[in-house]
Amino acid sequence: MTHTIEESRAQLIANLQQQAEELAQLNRIAIALTSEFDLQRLLQMITDAARKVTAAQYAAFFLIPEVLGDAASNKVVFNLAALSGATESMVAHFRRLGPVEGIGVLQPVFWEGESVIVDDVLQDSSYVGIPKGHIPVRSFLGVQLRTREGMILGAFLIGDTRPSHFSPRHVELMEALSAQAAVAIHNAQLVARERRAMEEYAAQLEVEVCERTAELERRNQELSRFATHLQQLHHELTEVQKRQMLNEERSRIAQELHDRVQQTLFTIGLKADWAKEHLNPGSLLMHPLRSIKQLAALGTAQVRDAIFALSSAALPEDGLVKMLYSLIRDLRESSSIEADLVVAEWVVTPAVGVEKTLFTVAQEALYNIRRHAKATIVIVTVQVTADKAVLVVQDNGVGLPIQVLQNYYENTVHLGLKGMRSRIEELGGQFTLVNGEEGGLVVKAVVPL
Repeated sequence: MTHTIEESRAQLIANLQQQAEELAQLNRIAIALTSEFDLQRLLQMITDAARKVTAAQYAAFFLIPEVLGDAASNKVVFNLAALSGATESMVAHFRRLGPVEGIGVLQPVFWEGESVIVDDVLQDSSYVGIPKGHIPVRSFLGVQLRTREGMILGAFLIGDTRPSHFSPRHVELMEALSAQAAVAIHNAQLVARERRAMEEYAAQLEVEVCERTAELERRNQELSRFATHLQQLHHELTEVQKRQMLNEERSRIAQELHDRVQQTLFTIGLKADWAKEHLNPGSLLMHPLRSIKQLAALGTAQVRDAIFALSSAALPEDGLVKMLYSLIRDLRESSSIEADLVVAEWVVTPAVGVEKTLFTVAQEALYNIRRHAKATIVIVTVQVTADKAVLVVQDNGVGLPIQVLQNYYENTVHLGLKGMRSRIEELGGQFTLVNGEEGGLVVKAVVPL
């Protein structure tokens, strides 16, 4: 008697342990399903999970079969969605499976919503035999899959070559898995719907870019016609009036480009970034969005060049400002640093030697920024008054250690910094090197005129 009780207790503990492991397995499967949003891969994961929880040799998921002709013909076409445990020849068999006459044991699973267990299909009167190329199963388990709204999606057909392999517990596990699968499929459909919405938005964004590009071309044509008109006025105005009017008009056009066209291109870039952030990394839309971003950046650079050309028209053709702008433009095109030139004032043109020295200092400073500063923004400011020329190069990088700022002129390591200071002092000027209040480095050169 005692021995029987101990055996029953041991069997009960074993059953509880098995059920706990089954529940844990279902929980792991549910967690895995929540991370997959591609519908085809999700169906394959679910089918693999069905084979795993039932410890079966084969598992398949079929969509609701298509009935051909009238009910009397009794012919259906099965649509395989996923197959697990089968060989390549078995997969090929199901892929080319044509209309089937009669569905036998599958009738209750697909159309009556019942879960079916067949211990041995060869002994079942409704089974019509194994077709050539079919999986040679003996035990069979069929469980229907419905959405949360009750719509039938298909059914799991699970088989094993061993008779009497499946039990009512397997039915319970499969029905629990089906409930989890229905939620995962619903989520995947939501993601697919969102992806389609993003694709539509990207297409709309591309249309807007084309429209804005056409508008920019139209404005360029208007600017070209306006420039021609200015040339005609050239012969009708005095030299002073002509210079004054040209300067005012160029400033107006430059401001218009800055306030409207450049902002439009910037907004296009922001929208492209927003769309990229809301897409999966592997989305097919990432490449066209990157192209849109690059086109917006190219347009911004071209507008910036136009603004500079309009703003600096009164400066000498090959002077310091033109050389500095060329240097900054090369930096922008060859790196990810956003660089700009600010001409605060230009009263007189410095001597050639002063311009060359200031240009060399700026060149060395930008070289150091690119190599060491880890900066993303740099601003070069030039100011020329009646008695002095000032050059300031400021970035938002890591700056320099205090020890370097204090001792760079006394050691043999920082030759570039020493060279800049020496050139400025040879002209009787002052050279300062300090870290900015909000980070980065400030290089300042002041030369008397």
